[in-house]
Amino acid sequence: MATKRPGRAGIFQGTPRTPRKRQEAFPASQSGSAYSWDILSDTLTWGPNAAALLGVPARDLPKTGKAFAQLVEPGIGTSRPQAIADCSSGSFETRYALRLAADQVLMIEDAGRWLPDAQGRPAFVRGLMRTDPGQACLPARIEARSGLLRQIQNGINEALRLSQTCTLIVGSLEGDDSDALDIIARRLRPMMRRQDHFGALSPSRFTLTLPGCPVSEASSAMLRAAGLLKDCAGELTLAAACAPDHTFKATKLLRFAEQALETALAGQEPFKLYDPHPAPRSTRAEKASFDLISALNERSLTLACRPMVDARSRAPALMQAASALSASDGRIIPLGPVPPLNDANVSLLMDGRMLELAADYLSRHSHERMALPVAPATLLDAEWLPTLAAHLGARPGIESRLMIEVPEIALAKDASLVGRLHAMKALGIGLSLSGFGSGHILPSVLHYMPFDMLKIDGVFIQPLKRSTQDRLFVRALVDKAQNSGLAVAAEWVDDEATARMLSDWGVDYLEGALFGEPAVVQEPAGLKQLLKKARA
Repeated sequence: MATKRPGRAGIFQGTPRTPRKRQEAFPASQSGSAYSWDILSDTLTWGPNAAALLGVPARDLPKTGKAFAQLVEPGIGTSRPQAIADCSSGSFETRYALRLAADQVLMIEDAGRWLPDAQGRPAFVRGLMRTDPGQACLPARIEARSGLLRQIQNGINEALRLSQTCTLIVGSLEGDDSDALDIIARRLRPMMRRQDHFGALSPSRFTLTLPGCPVSEASSAMLRAAGLLKDCAGELTLAAACAPDHTFKATKLLRFAEQALETALAGQEPFKLYDPHPAPRSTRAEKASFDLISALNERSLTLACRPMVDARSRAPALMQAASALSASDGRIIPLGPVPPLNDANVSLLMDGRMLELAADYLSRHSHERMALPVAPATLLDAEWLPTLAAHLGARPGIESRLMIEVPEIALAKDASLVGRLHAMKALGIGLSLSGFGSGHILPSVLHYMPFDMLKIDGVFIQPLKRSTQDRLFVRALVDKAQNSGLAVAAEWVDDEATARMLSDWGVDYLEGALFGEPAVVQEPAGLKQLLKKARA
C-alpha cells in the first residue's frame, strides 16, 4: 500500500510516522556486502554481513586495504586498486579471486566509486562486493596453486610436528627457456631431502619448500640454490619466508615470500629474506593532514553543492553540500571523508568550516535548503553541539532549512550518539541518515530516532539496471523507510532508467550525475542555477 509522499518542506519540518507493526531485521543482500576504504589511512570498514559473505570469522576480516590485497589471487582478474587506477571516472567495476585458505577461493564482483584527495588522487572508496555467480568455473591455475599450497602446508605441519622450522624459497628466473622449470628442478635435486618439495608458480617462478631449515640458515639455503643454478640462462632472484617465525599458514607464507621477492626485484637484490617489521614510511594520510590544515588556515576550502530533486516532478528540493578545493588547473575537487588522525581532530575543523560556509549561504538565500554531511568523529566530539548551536544562534531562521546528514555506520560505532541526535534535532534542524541499507542498524531502532529522511546507499543504486537481486533489495528498503513514515532519497542516480525505476517504487528524492555534479556555490548561484547548468 502506497504511503503519503512528504512535500519538500516535510523533510525539514518532520513527517508524521504512520502506525506500523514490529519490523524484523533489514533484508540482507544475500551475496553482497557494502564496504568503505579510506585509502589515505588504509582503513577498511565492512558491512555487518561481510564475514558471512567470505565465510570467515568477523575477527579475521582484513582491517586494511593492504591486508585485503594480500588475499587477492595473482593473475586472476583485475584487483580493486588497479581497477580504480584504470577508471576514467569515479566509478569502477571489476572481478577477481580471493584466496582465504589453501582450498578456499572465492570469485568476487566488486563495484563502487571513489572520491579524491586534495591532489585529485583516489582517497576514499565506497563499494559493494559480492560473490560471482560463476564460482563453480574456477580457472585451472587456481586449482594448480591450491595443490601447491597443500604441499607447502604439509611441509609446515611436518616441521611443527618435529618442533622445527619450515623455510619456503620463491625464485624468479627471467629468461626465454621454455624448459627452465624442468632444468631448475633437476639442478636443485642435490640439495633436496626426502620431505622437501619443488613447485611451479608460473613459467618463470618456482618454490622450494624446506621443512627442517631454520630461519638462521635461510640465507645459506638461498646461496646454495643460487650456486646450483648459476649456469641457467637468465637472471635469478631468490626470496624466502619461514614458518612458524613469520606465520603458521601456507597462504601467508607463500604471500610473504612473494612480497620479499618483489622487494628484491625492485631493489635488484639477488637474495631477500622476508622482513615482518619494515622501516616505517610517511603515509599519504600525514601528507593529507598537512594539506587540509593548510587549507583551513588559508581558508581556501570552499562549499560545493549538487542538486537533489523531487523524484516525480524533478523540481529542485535541496542542495547536497560537500567540501572542495580548487586545483591548480582550475578544477574543483570535492573532498571525501577526512582520514582518522592521532594528532588532531581534523574532521571537526573541516566540518566546522563547512557548517560556517553553509550557514552563511543559507542566511543570504532565504529560499534555499541544504543537506550537510558530517563525519562520525565530528558528531561524537564534545565541541560539535556548541559549534552547531552557535552558528544557528548567530543566523536566526536558517535552522529550518538546514539538514545534517548522519552516516549509518556512526550509530553502530557509538550508541551514545542517539542522545546527541535528539539534542541536534531540538535546535530545529532536519536530520538525514545516509548509507541506509548497509545493515549497521535495525529498522526497529528507527522508530526511536529523530530522522526526517533516509538516503539509500549508492552502492545499491549503481547496479540496479543489471541486477534483479539489487532491485528487490532496494524496493524492500523503500518499503521499510515508508513504513517508518520517513522520506526516502537515493544517491548515485546517473541515468534516466534508474531515476524512473526509483520514482515508480516511491523514492521521494534523487541525487546523482543525471542532475549535476558538485559545483562551487558562488553569488548569485543557487539550487535552480545548479540544476539549470546540469541540464544544459
